[in-house]
Amino acid sequence: MGVKITVIGAGSLVFTPNILADLTKSSILAGSKVCLMDIDEERLNLMTKLADRILRERKSDIVVDATTDRAEALKNADYVIISISVGTDIERFDVEIPKKYGIYASVGDTTGPQGFARALRHIPVMVDIARDIEKICPSAFVLNVTNPMTALCTAMLKTSKINLIGLCVGIYIAKNFIARFLNLDSESISVIAGGINHFTWIKEIFFRGEDVYPKFHKAWEDAKKSYSRLEMLEKFKGHYVSLLLYDKFGLFPSPSDSHVAEFLPYFIREDKAYGSFYGLTLYPQGTIYDLKWREQAWSRLVEWATGKAPLDELFARTFTEETLVIRVLESLASKRNDFYEAVNVPNMGSISDIPSKAIVEVPGVVGNIGVKPVQVGSLPNTITELLRQQLTHVDLTVEAALTGNRKLALQALLMHSSIPTLEVAENILDDLIKYESKYLPQFKV
Repeated sequence: MGVKITVIGAGSLVFTPNILADLTKSSILAGSKVCLMDIDEERLNLMTKLADRILRERKSDIVVDATTDRAEALKNADYVIISISVGTDIERFDVEIPKKYGIYASVGDTTGPQGFARALRHIPVMVDIARDIEKICPSAFVLNVTNPMTALCTAMLKTSKINLIGLCVGIYIAKNFIARFLNLDSESISVIAGGINHFTWIKEIFFRGEDVYPKFHKAWEDAKKSYSRLEMLEKFKGHYVSLLLYDKFGLFPSPSDSHVAEFLPYFIREDKAYGSFYGLTLYPQGTIYDLKWREQAWSRLVEWATGKAPLDELFARTFTEETLVIRVLESLASKRNDFYEAVNVPNMGSISDIPSKAIVEVPGVVGNIGVKPVQVGSLPNTITELLRQQLTHVDLTVEAALTGNRKLALQALLMHSSIPTLEVAENILDDLIKYESKYLPQFKV
């Protein structure tokens, strides 16, 4: 079933190699044309060489071409995947500026003043892409994997009528932990969860159709009696904060501590050893924003593209974010209406008491009907209020990015619980506009 798939931001060190490797495994998408588009010619040329090698070794009938011209790339596209990064040369300021005022991050690409800064840079570019899609290939389905997911999807749908779905593998990370926690097969675990990207709350847990939330609760109660904090940090690494939040709010959050903790002011604090009390590490450790990691990823990419290293490692990878993207493309292309446990789409009544147009992460059906969210229903009032506050922060961030209105930008910062004072919010905003000015032309210095 040959279709045209356009990848915007094809210079991505991880995403593009994985998407190409996974695409060659798909019988449904066999014979498709892939257009790689990026503004970085060096990376684009390298990705093209790697693509040629992958196709040769897989004996694939996929056809790949490349261009730096976005309009050309979008021409006749059936599907558009967006994986971009704006301002990598100055993105460290997203984290370093808030840090100067005592606000720390573990990942720094989704929420808080760090995610806010990233959103301000990315929103104008994402909106331009969305408008190009609306003009050049309006019937195309658009799959976004760029963060901050909620803010970017909100901005694109506010300014265009594209067919958009945001994808993230976070829910599968949480599911894998739940399976380990309950000593069950992860393939047989299913969940119903609702929230926003990197801050979803699991309402139901099933194992082969059986409700196992009571077993989850018992396992947690037993753990509290059996293990010290330090033992829990080791045994439940990456999910200790999430278990504490389950203990207080009654639902287990997804995807894992490094993202979830950034939405709340309790964890990444100086008086909690900058998060290490809870097993958290600080940006950029353990993230794709670590320069050493990027250097290693680039070196590996060069070796793959030039034939100096085998592709075994690339081909051996199992379930990744790119695998999810390919599965969704298969559902859309085959029109077979498949169920997914997490899609980022307008709420449309899926979560009670959340605005209809708000971008939420909920289960959905993808296929002949396009993408349709599944009913999640009500969440506990406390969790709903946390989500509503975050969504207000997102809405203000989007408006500020689109208009360059400093007052709205300041309000967006003040809506986030990590901001301790008015003065800190004002100082962060002034510094961000000063140090990231070349990517924030909408704000007058």
